[in-house]
Amino acid sequence: MVSIQLDSDNAHTVKELTELVRLVLEFVGDEVPAESLEYSTSDVYWTLRSLLNYVNRQIPGEVVLKRLKKGSWGLEYTDEKAAKRKADERHRRELKRTADYIQELTDRRPSWG
Repeated sequence: MVSIQLDSDNAHTVKELTELVRLVLEFVGDEVPAESLEYSTSDVYWTLRSLLNYVNRQIPGEVVLKRLKKGSWGLEYTDEKAAKRKADERHRRELKRTADYIQELTDRRPSWG
């Protein structure tokens, strides 16, 4: 039996949570018969995504699964400043694209583009 001590009066750090999750997963892997545990790729993806959704509600910034190629995923952490920078860049690209389209239609470029 693995013993996990949770004190309801204390908050736990990310490192402590990570260690507890690792202990639980190791215990399940060691104790449950292997033939009864089979998960599809989709099951694994959605389990990881659900865990990250929960984590992301608790932290500043965001941890995301990024598809690298078929069947391969990476984890990426973006803090609030980087996320704002990316959003601003996407907004600028969209404005430029819209201005280009208006210019193509009317032969005049909008002052904001």
